[in-house]
Amino acid sequence: MGGADQMISQFFKWLFGIGSASWMEQGRWRLDWLAAPRGETALLVGLALIAVVAGLVMLYRWEAGHVSAMRRRALIVLRLTVIACIVLILFEPVIVVTTQEEVPSHQIVLLDNSQSMGLRDTWKDTDEAAAAAGKLQLAAGAETLREHTRLELAARLLENQLIPDLRADGDRVVHVHTFAEQFNTRSEASERPGPVDAANGKTSADPESDVAPLHITAQGEATALGTALRQALLAYRGLPISGIVVISDGQSNSGEAVSSAAQLAVDEKIAIATVTMGTTEGPRNAQITEVQTNPVAFIKDSNRVTVSVQSTGMEGAPATLLVEKRRDGGVWEEMSQQEIVLNLEGRLQSFPLEFSEESPCRLEFRAQLTDVGPEMTQDDNTATAEVRIIRQKLKVLFIAGATFPEVQFLRNSLMRDRGIEVSTWLMAADADYEHPGNVPIQRLPQTQDELNEYDCVILYDPDPSRWSENFSDLLMHFVARAGGGLIYIAGEMQTAGLFDRQSDDRLQWLTLLPVIREPGLFRSQVLMKLSAEAPWRLQLTPSGVRDPLFQFSEESEKNQQILESLPGMYWHFPVTRAKPGATVLAVHGDPRMRNEFGPEVLLATQLVGPGRTTFVGFDSTYRWRYLDDQYFDGFWARIVDRAGRSKQLGGVYPFRLTTDQTEYQPGRQVRIVARFHDPSMIESGLSQLYGELDRGDEAAIPLVLQPGGQEGEFETSFTADQAGPHFVRVWMGDETQGSMVQAATLTVNVALPNLEFANPTLNQAILEALAAQTGGKMYPLSRCDEVANAFSIRKVSRVLEDRQEVWNAPIFFVVFMTALIAEWLLRKKYRLI
Repeated sequence: MGGADQMISQFFKWLFGIGSASWMEQGRWRLDWLAAPRGETALLVGLALIAVVAGLVMLYRWEAGHVSAMRRRALIVLRLTVIACIVLILFEPVIVVTTQEEVPSHQIVLLDNSQSMGLRDTWKDTDEAAAAAGKLQLAAGAETLREHTRLELAARLLENQLIPDLRADGDRVVHVHTFAEQFNTRSEASERPGPVDAANGKTSADPESDVAPLHITAQGEATALGTALRQALLAYRGLPISGIVVISDGQSNSGEAVSSAAQLAVDEKIAIATVTMGTTEGPRNAQITEVQTNPVAFIKDSNRVTVSVQSTGMEGAPATLLVEKRRDGGVWEEMSQQEIVLNLEGRLQSFPLEFSEESPCRLEFRAQLTDVGPEMTQDDNTATAEVRIIRQKLKVLFIAGATFPEVQFLRNSLMRDRGIEVSTWLMAADADYEHPGNVPIQRLPQTQDELNEYDCVILYDPDPSRWSENFSDLLMHFVARAGGGLIYIAGEMQTAGLFDRQSDDRLQWLTLLPVIREPGLFRSQVLMKLSAEAPWRLQLTPSGVRDPLFQFSEESEKNQQILESLPGMYWHFPVTRAKPGATVLAVHGDPRMRNEFGPEVLLATQLVGPGRTTFVGFDSTYRWRYLDDQYFDGFWARIVDRAGRSKQLGGVYPFRLTTDQTEYQPGRQVRIVARFHDPSMIESGLSQLYGELDRGDEAAIPLVLQPGGQEGEFETSFTADQAGPHFVRVWMGDETQGSMVQAATLTVNVALPNLEFANPTLNQAILEALAAQTGGKMYPLSRCDEVANAFSIRKVSRVLEDRQEVWNAPIFFVVFMTALIAEWLLRKKYRLI
């Protein structure tokens, strides 16, 4: 019988188009009409139906007068049944079933995961620290809490106690959402543990524990507590909320005002409890603010490097200050290690150290704070500085192939100059000849170290057959890698032959010069003699007019007079043209001395890597002495100073390293751009630059700079994933030369964001005001076990409603078709159609 009853029940449900749910059996039923007319429309519809009924009665009296009254009534009833079915369908009847049930409420936990929550606090109040450690099931004492960040303590609070207490044996569903700049819609707690099993109180995700581990990192760059609160309330609008717990240090530094968002909770009658993270004293931190020294220092002078230390919340704490140095990128050597006692909060401490160097080098200093203990961050415990140790005088090597008036006067001029220390070598001299100079030499340099002792090499019409086979390589390294200066003065004896044999491997140093003399260049002897019959003057280019080399007087008019009065020349060495990117300062003044590239170049200079080369295509500047010794001496002193000074000061590159910002925050992309001063200086075969990124003790990270979006630019980028200085080195050449060349350098400052670390103490006032405004309470960590008791709402009643549309139920169509067919058959029978 039970099976038959169930079948009958299912049949009637199908006939009336009613679905079923488990809770519908105990529900209350009612009938609603979705499209039923209201007001005046209902009256009109009612009158229309009355008119239809009256019309039908009159119609059948007139049309079926020969049929009995009983039969006419049957036909009218059938027709009205059809109309009634149509009306019911048009009014769209709906069966509504309602019932009530008890469901868990929703408990929202807002966990601050901004970067200030990644700090470690001082915890000066030992009693408060002991109470908080006990509630978190940690070893008692402030030292234990100092080892954990605020976010680590908050996660431990949630996992060990707060989430299980808030769930109240399944009466609440806990949703843990992180927030920083905005509300994180993903719930850490409700998604990780899964739904609560009411039978045993455990979660489906972890049968052994109520809460799965929370893996949350401090990463937000600002805290918008008010914005996050409003977004959370809007996200859960319409759901039964038992309350909100805010776990934060109260540092709301962006977004909507907290009080404005709290008013929305007040309107919704939702209480907010706050749990304070951190201390009012703030985090402990010690940092090296600066390592200060002069960027350039002279050899053998007594110099000073000063390390500045600043600390917060660590007054009287001991620390170790280690200062190291290294020369020319070598191994770090300990310079000083001393035990220090940190000073009052915010007060700088200075620790000076004396140093002196016996030889030129690039000297780097690195200061480190160690043995400090738990603190806010250790990224600022290291700082560096760099100083270039140079000679007080430019050291010049003057090599002449043979004697000539230009040689004699130039050598004497260099020896008289107090800013120059010159060694000379006359290649054509006898073996017992004593070569004059401020520092006489007995032979030419034979090793790279010996040649690198000089800042500038002057070659006057040299004879390479008289120097060692490796001297060409020494010159190449001296300029391109050590940043030395090379000045070549053309002469009448050797220069033409050298350029005719420039493909010789021993003459590769000629490629350093800023001019090109193509093989087979022919200059008519007639033209040369015509040019030498009368003295000719240098014709300065626009660059030469502006260049300090030709500034013989501070007054422009007088300087022009001097230039026009300088004695002329009789001989020059013709070249094809200047190299791309070279700066041409002077050309031949005779209009006949030109080629398809323009007037013949007589004075040009160019950067080759960090070094500078200069080509002088004439040898008669000694004639300027007839006008004034100072014109000759000053001209050559300025040429030598420009060529050699860059080596003393670390070299000058044809490009400048820049970044798109002056300072970065951890996690941001840093864009490095090598921008050439003149794009024409970039050789066609140069497709990329190489470099490396140095971040303290970590291994250097290789960098490759590719052509950028604008002409003359090469760029690359890297992620600054930690605070502190980042040192970028970039060089020209292949990637294996990084340890051999004098690279261009740039320091990128990566600093902690100001919003989170400007005042990283606990802001109790905001959290207390938020709780009081909404009728909640503020709880320190020492009373964290009381948080769950702040909320009285557990399970809540809710009404379940099911609406079943029955206007399209099968019964309506069955009745409609049955009545329609029956009427048609009766009308057929009684001959009404």
